[in-house]
Amino acid sequence: MIACSMATQGLTQGPELSPAPVTKSDKVIPAYHLVHAVLDVAIPRGASKDKILRGTGIFDDSLTMDTRISAKQCIALLSNVRSQCQGNDVSFLIGKSLGGVWLREDIANIKDSQNLEQAIEVLSAIRWGSIPLVSFKRFALQDKYIWVLQDTMGCEKRGSHKLWPFIAQLYLSMLVALLKQWTGTRLPLGFTIDSDRPRNVQDFETYLGLRVTFNAPLMSITLPKSCMTIPFPFADDKTGDALGDTERGLAYQQPQTLLQTSREATSNLSLLDYVRSKTLREPQKGLADLAESLGCSTATLKRKLSDHNYTYRGLSEEARRQQAIVLLALRKLNNEQSASQMAFSDLPNFRRAIKRLTGLTPSELRAR
Repeated sequence: MIACSMATQGLTQGPELSPAPVTKSDKVIPAYHLVHAVLDVAIPRGASKDKILRGTGIFDDSLTMDTRISAKQCIALLSNVRSQCQGNDVSFLIGKSLGGVWLREDIANIKDSQNLEQAIEVLSAIRWGSIPLVSFKRFALQDKYIWVLQDTMGCEKRGSHKLWPFIAQLYLSMLVALLKQWTGTRLPLGFTIDSDRPRNVQDFETYLGLRVTFNAPLMSITLPKSCMTIPFPFADDKTGDALGDTERGLAYQQPQTLLQTSREATSNLSLLDYVRSKTLREPQKGLADLAESLGCSTATLKRKLSDHNYTYRGLSEEARRQQAIVLLALRKLNNEQSASQMAFSDLPNFRRAIKRLTGLTPSELRAR
């Protein structure tokens, strides 16, 4: 892990505050295993190394275990793969490769955690080395958890291909492979995909399992709450021993030490995730307040969001739409409860906002 470079880009926070959120240009993503996993899958699928690396600023002959790239470079790499490779299962294959052959030891040793709850916490602490382009927002339902996928770095549309579904599928496949290694079994994971049923549905079933629902309002993972605390088969009574060898570096520290060190080194939030979070926590505040919290001008923040292919309004409405779907379609809360959680004091305004954000009335959302 390395400190993010936002201080040199006009977004800073004082020394007494948490590290500034990570932007698309910050070089925080370990490149070695990612690039080799991509090439290992792409070349047999008809792509050439030169075309895969073209325009990325990544040079295979100079890659080392310490090489870091930015999300912008990572997106360029995966965009090249998407356009150069034959087959609809390439994203799933890369994800499986990242969860297996090319898996770094720091992630592999998370299997020594006590249970899935702890494993997820540790994985999140090293997120830039594991799931840099996707964040997972967790919500609790009655007997299960749901993790909603969010675009962390603005995976833009390139040419005729939308890159976000490709990237989401890659990381879903990677997580399935990781969970199977950690638990020694295939967990009863469920997946919802916010697009129509594809022609290659068999690829989703092969790499994600049979519990896949399409044409859903959100892209998400679901898992029974009971699975979170089942002891891992490889757990050590002294989990810290598996994660605490200082000679092996950051990822082998004890979970709480790892989490604290990670916070000190660089933020675990991207700029987009930071804006989403602030929008939901402080809905009464606007763009100027957000820019002030980041120690930058409104113009600078607008420019940075544009670099991520978002506007402040678009990002805040996306966060509010997601919140509305969770409260009404998943939790089935009534209008009064939902309006309170979304900071609406007037029910007519609440209903109008839900219709504008989702295209459905609150009643129609609850009926889904």
